[in-house]
Amino acid sequence: MTQSIAPEYPRTASIIALAGGIIITLSGILFMAVSVLVLPNITYTNINVPHGLSPSAVPGLVSGFVGLMGIFGLVSGAVVLVSSVMLLTRPSQTRTWSVLILVFSALSFIGMGGFVVGAVLGLVGGALVLKWKPSTLQA
Repeated sequence: MTQSIAPEYPRTASIIALAGGIIITLSGILFMAVSVLVLPNITYTNINVPHGLSPSAVPGLVSGFVGLMGIFGLVSGAVVLVSSVMLLTRPSQTRTWSVLILVFSALSFIGMGGFVVGAVLGLVGGALVLKWKPSTLQA
């Protein structure tokens, strides 16, 4: 069940997108861990709390915001990761997978985009694969 991949297939661009997906996913996991383990335990003493907000609610709000960023980064990183693996295993559907990589790499900036490096790698890899055109064989 192995598919033959043309020698000029953009395998390097697929691997660049794969690296971006890994970095985005890892940063999402890191943000989730920080929001659960670290942020609720910090005392926020030097923060001016807006009127009507309890000072004890600040750790929960900060933790929730960072947790949502982590979840968004985790989901978008997982989609980029799966799309880049599918790009390597199903070369006949390059346009579909590269568009998914581009869209979710751009959306991952909301979740910090793998500290921006992962999102840039995903965008570059997806763009290179989308730009690739198979060569026509002449008999």
